Amino acid sequence: MRIVSPLLKHVVYPGLGKAGHLRWRRGAFPAVLTYHGLLPVGYSACDSVLDGHLITAETFRSHLRLLKSKYNVITPEEFRLWCNSEVQLSARSVLLTCDDGLLNTLTDMLPIIRDFNVPFLFFVTGASTSEERSMLWYEQLYLWLMRTRENVFLQMPWCEQPYVAKTISQKRSLWQQLVKKFSEFDATAREAALDDVRIQIGISESWLAEYSQNEPSRRRFFMLNRSELQQLADAGMTIGAHTLSHPMLSQMSGPVAWREISESRAQLGKAIGGEVWAFAFPFGTVEAVRGRDAELAQRAGFTCAFMNTESSLGHDKFQLPRIHVSAGMGLAELKAHLCGLHRSLHEKYAAAVGRSIA
Repeated sequence: MRIVSPLLKHVVYPGLGKAGHLRWRRGAFPAVLTYHGLLPVGYSACDSVLDGHLITAETFRSHLRLLKSKYNVITPEEFRLWCNSEVQLSARSVLLTCDDGLLNTLTDMLPIIRDFNVPFLFFVTGASTSEERSMLWYEQLYLWLMRTRENVFLQMPWCEQPYVAKTISQKRSLWQQLVKKFSEFDATAREAALDDVRIQIGISESWLAEYSQNEPSRRRFFMLNRSELQQLADAGMTIGAHTLSHPMLSQMSGPVAWREISESRAQLGKAIGGEVWAFAFPFGTVEAVRGRDAELAQRAGFTCAFMNTESSLGHDKFQLPRIHVSAGMGLAELKAHLCGLHRSLHEKYAAAVGRSIA
């Protein structure tokens, strides 16, 4: 539906909004929004693949202004009680979440959240239990591939033929392949494979300093460390788990996926000195998550687990759908997602395409 989406975004949804047709259709089932952080002041978004999930502070404020005035923004604890069938929620209830635990969630998002006095559930990885600063490994890999002006030739031990990428499009495709492949490994083996890639494509060992010594880039790319995570928790924000190292769990063996899920809960709980009861699947798509992974999250002791897709998955509390907020999502589009219209249109479109293929 890529061809239709711009029409929906810029014409249909604004028109329906002005006519008053973007009304709540979910009943008592709450909507869940997921953000991934803000574009820090001084940082210029340069790549839609890399930065398309971040929004500006101005857009974030406009979202919160709308949510506070027109919807019932619930606390994570209220959502937890609802999951356990202990309370009923009023119509137009919305839970706010944020994934990945980038530094800008503390430096740029939190001040705005405080201004609007809204509750948030932040999902962070095991990297935030360390005092050392680090990046998300797949963003690091993307940066390396995109900054290489020459053709990319990678000879990896599991593949007889080298990976070859000459154009930007081919490098993006290679990145997608490697994200899936590297997700098979535990964090130690993945780090070794990443280092092999870095050396083969000629990225300096000191490359990280370019980002760590630049304040906007540091806020954009680095994750919270342990003390910063504690600051977020001390500010009243609820902390959830996002695995130890953010792999595509569907690519992992059962034992390795279990460790990613269960140990993230244990380590984060110890770091913040409190219970970690909510889990969000990395990437959160149907491709990235197996039914097995939902079962592992339940066995690990979580109350619920979230996807990152609006696809109708029933009311299984270990495959809860979320609305992914992306760059450029205006208020009319946000309303269309919240009321369920966007999901309904996409499901009807998918069904129609399926029928035409059949």
